[in-house]
Amino acid sequence: MKFNKLAIAAAVCSSLTSPVYAGSELETLLMLLHENGTISNEQYQRVLSEAKANQKTVMDEKKEMQSALDQATKVEFNVSKGGLRMKDREGNFAMKIGGRLQLDSAWYGEDSDASGSQLGDGTEVRRARIYVQGKMYKDWGYKLQYDFTGTGNKGIKDAYLTYTGLKNLELKAGNFKDPFMLQEQTSSKHVTFTERSLPDAFAAGRHIGLMASTKHQHWTAAAALFGDSVSTASKSEDEGWGAAGRLTYAPINEKGRVLHLGLASNYRTASADDSVQFKQQAETHVSGVSIVNTGNITNVDSTLKTGLELAAVAGPFSTQIEYIRTDVERTGTDLAFDGWYAEAAYFLTGETRTYKKGKFAGIKPNRYVGQNGMGAWQLAARYSTINLNDEDIDGGEADSLTLGVNWFPNPVLRFSANYVQVLDIKGGAHNNEEPSVFQLRGQWAF
Repeated sequence: MKFNKLAIAAAVCSSLTSPVYAGSELETLLMLLHENGTISNEQYQRVLSEAKANQKTVMDEKKEMQSALDQATKVEFNVSKGGLRMKDREGNFAMKIGGRLQLDSAWYGEDSDASGSQLGDGTEVRRARIYVQGKMYKDWGYKLQYDFTGTGNKGIKDAYLTYTGLKNLELKAGNFKDPFMLQEQTSSKHVTFTERSLPDAFAAGRHIGLMASTKHQHWTAAAALFGDSVSTASKSEDEGWGAAGRLTYAPINEKGRVLHLGLASNYRTASADDSVQFKQQAETHVSGVSIVNTGNITNVDSTLKTGLELAAVAGPFSTQIEYIRTDVERTGTDLAFDGWYAEAAYFLTGETRTYKKGKFAGIKPNRYVGQNGMGAWQLAARYSTINLNDEDIDGGEADSLTLGVNWFPNPVLRFSANYVQVLDIKGGAHNNEEPSVFQLRGQWAF
């Protein structure tokens, strides 16, 4: 009997020193053995002390192993909104991979006696982009974005480096958007309607250049010098150059309450062939037909664009207004074109439009579909006008009314329906026509 008890005690002592038992489980088992007389009080105290010491050793070894593993990898991974994010633990390096896919369908209604080009119903991949963005050595940043709906250089969108080592100042060099127009600075993922308004004919686009900017809670400022666009073919003539600046002021900037004011200017010399052209579709893209079009304006020296911005957010309600004027300096008589739009939107489900650093950002539904929610629902309306008639240029003047519905099931998906009614066209190839458009878009942005 004595031998059996000693054997049992030895076996228990051996097993209790292994890492299988821990904490309260170990103490409970030792207590039961002690109370049943299987082990003596002296054995109980000794085994308990040794087991606790062994457990501490095992935990210390695990911590050392985890610390060594962390030092070996130095990288944290996470998935945010479907995109992949990586960063080192010291905060020196970071990278994220994201993109967007937009699929459109459009149906057009026209007068039977329309004299201009016919608008054909259809579908298209509006945008299919992927990008890599991040930072290196804390102060250096980068972004490369490619759109697969283009080919070669035409597919390159953002391609730039940034430096943020100076206090409250960012330097950017590469191919990126000129700082001009609120609706252009807001990503196509986040604009209220499927297409931007008629005055987007005056958008400055992207060029290769250098920009200095500063961004604060209540104001932003940017100034830049540019060469030509990345897709411009090589020519024997010197390429054009430009300068742009934008200043915004938001005296009210808090969640759910925003008042935004903006002023921007964009100057460019003429391209190598001394010509410019302004044209615009009926706030759609599928047909490829422009309802107003100046054609090539020749003997141009330079263009100067000026923009005024006003926007406000009050809870689920938001509004946005812009006016753009473009002056064309050319040999002989100068020209002036202009346009403006006003839009308003309201979230039926209570969300609010997000405003960050002088532009609008994405929507996060209060409750996601699939998580006891119905997503975010938004109604919107817009009136826009553009005038491309001046002097000997008969590009046309157009007005349009757009109604829209947006549904955001979650932060990465969006489905939109727009109805566009062109109210009147005066002059140009589509004089007196009043086409209408119904279009749908499905968007995945990650």
